[in-house]
Amino acid sequence: MKIYCVMFLLIVVVSTMLFAQTLHAAPITSLQAEKKEHSLTLAQEAWNNGDIPLAKKHFQTLLARAPNNVKALIGLAQVEEALGNTKIAKAHFITALGLSPKSPDLYTAYGRFLLKQNHIEQAIEALESALAINPRLPEANVELAVIKLSRFGDAQAAVQLYRKALEEAPSDISYLYGLSLAYERSGDLTAAIETLNIITELNPSLALAYKLKGNYAQIIKNYPLSITSFKSALEKAKKPTVQDHLSLADVLTESGHIEQAISTYQHIIKTYGEHEITLTKLAYVYHTLGDYKSAEKNYLKAITLNNTYAEPYNNLAYLALDNDDPHKALKLAKKAVNYSSDNPNYLDTLGIVYMNLTEFHKARNAFQLAVNMAPNNSEFQENLMRANQAY
Repeated sequence: MKIYCVMFLLIVVVSTMLFAQTLHAAPITSLQAEKKEHSLTLAQEAWNNGDIPLAKKHFQTLLARAPNNVKALIGLAQVEEALGNTKIAKAHFITALGLSPKSPDLYTAYGRFLLKQNHIEQAIEALESALAINPRLPEANVELAVIKLSRFGDAQAAVQLYRKALEEAPSDISYLYGLSLAYERSGDLTAAIETLNIITELNPSLALAYKLKGNYAQIIKNYPLSITSFKSALEKAKKPTVQDHLSLADVLTESGHIEQAISTYQHIIKTYGEHEITLTKLAYVYHTLGDYKSAEKNYLKAITLNNTYAEPYNNLAYLALDNDDPHKALKLAKKAVNYSSDNPNYLDTLGIVYMNLTEFHKARNAFQLAVNMAPNNSEFQENLMRANQAY
């Protein structure tokens, strides 16, 4: 029993001695580490607050104490980049890469830098190096997704990269927005809407998500969802714009909710004042209802506000045709083309007017120009075919 007690006492004594030595040695190392961390914290705070000169001072102070501090080198590189000193910034990145060639975060930061300098291939190489070290790194996946989508239009690749990033950060709203855009560019609007649903579940106050959802739903003709989304966007927006209201009014018109559409356009005019676009849209609704008097009144108001705005002239041309006055329609259609010669719809209208005047050669020329501008438009192609047959 005594032997065990002695051994126990020895263990306690030795442990106490080692602990005492550790306590005695700790303050020196700890103090140095604390100074480094403090300097880095001060530098990052200054950077985040937009005080670039102060951030630079703190990063330089830290590097004076610890020349091989990679975080400080990255920070100083970003500071120099912000100051326009791209050569110095690149030199800091190169130094950091020499010290830490296996840091995915460093390669990601360097990739961002190269992307801003428009060195696309080098940026891709740096980001791929980051992902070779850590394939699940969200930031590198997202930066590469942005390049794939914006520079090369490779929406499918962007979708896969955003999804990888979201595996690590499933609640990152900026990544979700990027994924929804990639889905939209790939043509998968249903998946884009589903992604936006996740955003609105995470943060129901984001008006932009509802606006995008409304746009995508309108394109796929899911009008109930589109209307609901645009209404939600108006509710969530701190300061709704004219366009926010117009988006709702337009989908109400398109979906056949005519009375609600008229009411919404009138609300816009009352709240924001008369504008040629709003007046033209309201006039078009009256036009489709067969209320030609109200339609003409609002089209003419739009022209009074902006006599070079082409849309009301184009629509008045159809109104003139409805009233069996093709010569008046011709003058109006020509004005529309004159004020917006790059719009194939106005050339198509001009061709239709010429068809009504039995001037088939001129009609064919107008339709051909429209088809040249929009070769995939089947309506333009059919009109051109009719003109060719009539000619």
